[in-house]
Amino acid sequence: MALLQAQDLTLAYDSVSIVDELSLELPTGEVTIIVGANGCGKSTLLRGLARLLKPAGGKVLLDGDDIHTRPAREVAKMLGLLPQTPTAPDGITVRELVGRGRYPHQGWFKRWNSEDEAAVERAMSMTSTLELAERPVDELSGGQRQRVWIAMALAQETELLLLDEPTTYLDVAHQLEVLDVISELNRTRGTTVVIVLHDLNLAARYADHLVALKEGKIVAAGHPAAVVTEEMVKNVFGMPCRVIPDPVAGTPLVLPIGRHRVLRTESVLAAKGIYRTQDPATELSTTAPTVPHLAAQDATPATSSDAGILATDEPEENTETPANLGLEAPIPASSISEMLAFSTRVVATDTLGDNFKRITLAGSDLAHFGAGDAPWDLRIKLMFQAAGNSSVPGVAHLGAFESLRPDALITASQATGWYKRWLAEPEEARGLMRTYTVRSLRPAGHRDNRGTEAEIDIDFVLHLTGDDGKPGGGPATNWAATAQAGDRLMVLGPNAALCTADYGGIEFRPGSAKRILLAGDETAAPAICSILESLPAGITGHALIEVPNTSDIQGSSTRSGVSVQWLPRGSHPHGELLASAVRATVAIPGAGAVMTGAEPEEIDVDEQILWETATASTQPFYAWLAGEAGTIKELRRYLVRDAGMDRKQVAFMGYWRRGKAEG
Repeated sequence: MALLQAQDLTLAYDSVSIVDELSLELPTGEVTIIVGANGCGKSTLLRGLARLLKPAGGKVLLDGDDIHTRPAREVAKMLGLLPQTPTAPDGITVRELVGRGRYPHQGWFKRWNSEDEAAVERAMSMTSTLELAERPVDELSGGQRQRVWIAMALAQETELLLLDEPTTYLDVAHQLEVLDVISELNRTRGTTVVIVLHDLNLAARYADHLVALKEGKIVAAGHPAAVVTEEMVKNVFGMPCRVIPDPVAGTPLVLPIGRHRVLRTESVLAAKGIYRTQDPATELSTTAPTVPHLAAQDATPATSSDAGILATDEPEENTETPANLGLEAPIPASSISEMLAFSTRVVATDTLGDNFKRITLAGSDLAHFGAGDAPWDLRIKLMFQAAGNSSVPGVAHLGAFESLRPDALITASQATGWYKRWLAEPEEARGLMRTYTVRSLRPAGHRDNRGTEAEIDIDFVLHLTGDDGKPGGGPATNWAATAQAGDRLMVLGPNAALCTADYGGIEFRPGSAKRILLAGDETAAPAICSILESLPAGITGHALIEVPNTSDIQGSSTRSGVSVQWLPRGSHPHGELLASAVRATVAIPGAGAVMTGAEPEEIDVDEQILWETATASTQPFYAWLAGEAGTIKELRRYLVRDAGMDRKQVAFMGYWRRGKAEG
């Protein structure tokens, strides 16, 4: 693969320096897009890299050699260029112009052959110009002519392709089509692509590597999630803006702020699930050491009638007593118990789509809630009243959990055994325990909070009807569907003073992996979105989220390089699109690449809970899959048996079982 570099490159016209002592190495096999304001030197840099402009200082290296010392035809076989305003000879047809892309491959003894013809056909097919083949180029519209020039560049079939404003003159649909073609060329052939582009949002969506220029110097370079910030846009383009996640691609989306505008407040954006991107310089560690499961484990398996609930085995009791407790002297629960009971109230509700509802909870108790700097896929318990209980609607009384309030005075023995005490209460009185993921956690004083207290968001999936069309909502679903500001809810979760990222209610443990796969259905969407927002900039990979329909697609910001794909199910069977996307993302390796054929042990998901999590490994790849147990079981078989993945690299979690009665 050809490597193109600039070393202390200075480019000038007459005595005016345009690019000044610039050094740049283009990542091989990736799409690099150069952005910047008009006149910053983008096109000049591209001309210098393509050997069309001799440096005033420094050099351009092609595979380690000065590009100007290599023969022109040799360079043309390795590097193709589409300039900003190319001109075609009068009367030349489309096929003839595209065929000129094959000239570097001709010679004294090598004439036009079937290989050249096939290359031209491929290029015109990729750019949808076959129907224009016999038409004169000067009769075409600006958009058609631009696609023909791109076809000529593709016909050259070089390892390096440089394109200066390839979307010029194209309408929106054809802009996307051309960039899709270039992206496909990069993925299928491994072509290293360099593009100069004015549209910052398209650049952020299609670039693997983004370079921002200002006055002939590089201001920022790296993954778009790290480069496209409000500060960079203001610095490079002189334009105040807001940067939010693209609701389709998950990449940064720049919203300009003009002089005549109506600004939506941060709280309104947050209520819609849209958050400003964080400072990419703030790194979050993704390595979490493992410890035994703590007390906040799931009590009852979830069902199709309460979809959105996470299901694992019964909670384990933490029977260890801290060494510094001494005798059974009462002390605050927040000083001894890793799990606390938090009394909360609803402060906001928001419908996120046809099947999602966000409930925002607040309360003074939440000052003690948390497990490390980021929630990841943090699981918590919610307590609901049993059927027929006439107490406060939807809320179980404190009962066995009164002693776990943060300020309650308890002994060491009272800090354990809470689950047994809860089970000992009459079923109709103790209420129902359900497990959910924290979508987001905001400490007291956060700019997006409704009041002065800490807040947590919980996203509920509202499956209010069963497969037979009859009402099928469980207690959590039914409560969320009618919840209003002021309603009370008891939450069981981690004690921030004693719990960190190694807390047992967090299963996302990628270790040192730099490439990840996140996959799940709508019940896993809150956890996946929370993980995405917590990932640092150095992580790449894919997030695949199957949801009932297009209204359920949500915005989720991420500083990472993980691409996000929402899969609206529509009339497809549950899990079909997710399974297909996972198979397309994680291909079966070639013969001998890895050891395949290891059949995972059989699990009856109608009788057992599928919950296999990985400890922090040293592998470069990590996968996290959650959702309907039957679908996750099939994907488990594919990844372990067919794709040959090490079980230590994957977490499989069956959150619920389709068609299974609530137990």
